[in-house]
Amino acid sequence: MRSHPAVSWLCAFLLLTLSGAQSIPSTSEVSQTVPSTDSTATPTSQPATLSAGDSTSSSSETTTSTSRGDSTTTSSGSSSSSTSPPDVYLQVPELHVGRIELDVDDLNAELTLAAQIASLVEINAGVQVGISKVNITIADVDAELELIVRLGNLVEIVNRTLETLNLNPLLINVINEATDLVDAVVGAVDGLLGSIVNGDSKINFIIDNLGNIVQEVEGTAGSLLSSIVGNYEQNMTYTGAQEILDGGLIQKTYSYSPLNALVNIVFNSLGQVVQAVVVKKNGSGGTSTSSTAAPASTVASQR
Repeated sequence: MRSHPAVSWLCAFLLLTLSGAQSIPSTSEVSQTVPSTDSTATPTSQPATLSAGDSTSSSSETTTSTSRGDSTTTSSGSSSSSTSPPDVYLQVPELHVGRIELDVDDLNAELTLAAQIASLVEINAGVQVGISKVNITIADVDAELELIVRLGNLVEIVNRTLETLNLNPLLINVINEATDLVDAVVGAVDGLLGSIVNGDSKINFIIDNLGNIVQEVEGTAGSLLSSIVGNYEQNMTYTGAQEILDGGLIQKTYSYSPLNALVNIVFNSLGQVVQAVVVKKNGSGGTSTSSTAAPASTVASQR
């Protein structure tokens, strides 16, 4: 009865030993199965790798196509910005003339371009051709014609002038007034010889920068009618008085007897009149002077 437990323990130990021996082969089988699982997974991963490669290659091709598209767009943009379209473009790619006989008498051709903005800008450009008499025979002629006209500078000048007038509209009135003043000063009034009042009108006799005696008739409305009635050489008497001035200028004194006036006329080295000084006697025995240079004048009346 006592030996029975020992046998039981011995049997249990043997059973445990056998079970441990059986567990070792099963572990090796598992380890062998794991590599087979890896080897099985490897072929599966290879198609995945190829698929990724195909996807990358497609992406690369797409990128290349996009790059080419960008370069094409840039090239067309630069070419369009560097060459602007002309204002006038005439092209005859092919012209064939079999035979033409032409007789011309007094042919005049004129091509004119004119642009004017108030008194600020005035541009005239043109070509004029004239033929008195010509006989032309043309036979079997092949020609090509191309005419390109660009008016960029002209358009820019006109646009800038219009923009200036748009910002300062009063400039038109100022320019017109200044133009009238310049015409009045440069045109004639260079030295007043004297004035005569006849009824409602006043007649002024002046000498201009060319030595001409100009008669101006002033009406009631303020309008002036000018006419040349003589010059210093024909209507004035040289008194013999002469003075050498700086810069090679010569001053000579002339007498205008109809108005009892003395005029000092300054000449340059070429004999041109550059200044007129009217010297007149007053009631006290002294003298008064009206001096005039080329751009402006000082007016003194004769009484």
